[in-house]
Amino acid sequence: MTVDGTRLGRRLEDLRRDRTALGRAERAGETEPAIRRAISAVVAAGEACGLPQPVWRDAGPVDAASLARRLAQALDGDAVETPHGWYVRRELRPVYLPIDRGKLAGLPLMPDAATPLLCLDTETTGLGSAAGTVAFLVGLGWWEGDRLRLLQLALPDHSEEGALLDALTEVVPRDAWLVTYNGRAFDWPLLETRFRMGRRPPPALDGHLDLLLLVRRLFRHRLPDARLQTVERHLLRRHRAPDVPAWEIPAIYHSFLRGGSAAPIRVVARHNAEDVVTLGRILAHLERGYAAGETRRWAPPGDLVRLARLFRHEGRLDDAIGCLEIAGEDVMAGDPDVALATVELARLLRRCGRLIEAGVAWNRLVTAPGPLAALGWIELSKEREHRERDLASAWAATDEALLALSRAHGRGNAMQRRALEGDLSRRRSRLARRLAKQTA
Repeated sequence: MTVDGTRLGRRLEDLRRDRTALGRAERAGETEPAIRRAISAVVAAGEACGLPQPVWRDAGPVDAASLARRLAQALDGDAVETPHGWYVRRELRPVYLPIDRGKLAGLPLMPDAATPLLCLDTETTGLGSAAGTVAFLVGLGWWEGDRLRLLQLALPDHSEEGALLDALTEVVPRDAWLVTYNGRAFDWPLLETRFRMGRRPPPALDGHLDLLLLVRRLFRHRLPDARLQTVERHLLRRHRAPDVPAWEIPAIYHSFLRGGSAAPIRVVARHNAEDVVTLGRILAHLERGYAAGETRRWAPPGDLVRLARLFRHEGRLDDAIGCLEIAGEDVMAGDPDVALATVELARLLRRCGRLIEAGVAWNRLVTAPGPLAALGWIELSKEREHRERDLASAWAATDEALLALSRAHGRGNAMQRRALEGDLSRRRSRLARRLAKQTA
């Protein structure tokens, strides 16, 4: 029972009047009856409040079997009893999500087309990785044909963790690649810790694809942050329904362990399932937009520049050159990423010994607006001075670079412009000395 504000206000006003009357009675020598009346009023106000009530209304048994059945009923799953305890198994409706594994395997950091992929996401009792943190919900997803099959394993109580770990070992294929989001730093190390603390070997994996690292390398330049839900909104163009914040999830599970309702955990399970499906959608987005040359033409130039860097890091220079050629086609548009693609293309071609093609790329860059045109003229000056041995043409290229810098005054990066001006000043001084010697 609760006391509303109006009633409590009237009660406090009565107590103030009684206190005033008590002061008058003390002066008149009639304190005892007044004190008794005041004490009776305080006791009556306390009885109206009643006994403290728990924060949950449907408190139930907290033994492992009861918790497992209640959790299974809330999640619409099955409570499974094993020699090592109870766990809850929940299979969801598969999601139609076709992926061409052959094309996907052509991207950097990706496994072979024949390697099975297992998407994994966990919900834990804390955001740290200490020994007391437990994964109470493990979401899994793997492809069967064109559909992503979804499975969730839930822990009804801390004492039943062995049963969940055994079930997870049975599900994970021995030759699979794990697909996670920040799982290399959090999810999988946490599970490995729980396996070792339970005196069980963790499942053997062939590899681990952490999509957080890939998203940061390819798309971080145009995202406000690298959180998974940010990737959903800005990259996949999907918006979730009202979702539970991550910081509330441990409290929801702890409330259930103390006998609270299992209904809020259904919201946590939906959040977990959405995370697993999002992992698959990111892979599908990479396959459809970046795996083939004809589809890369629709990709943003900044993404292709960073994809080319990944190819170059793996030693696949032809693929890197192909990405940069597509990204740098429209250099007259004034897009800084297009100009950056042309710069990296020319430098990569020069590194491969394809000097004529590198010169063509530098000639294309000199038509770009802004200070990058000066960079193109400076690079052409280098080619004419060192490869063609034509000092007069190299000097003429520096004149063009000065003109491009004067036209770009106030545009572009000020630090970049100062660096180009310093480089150009040193180059012209050296060319002037060489021309003077040649004339003498």
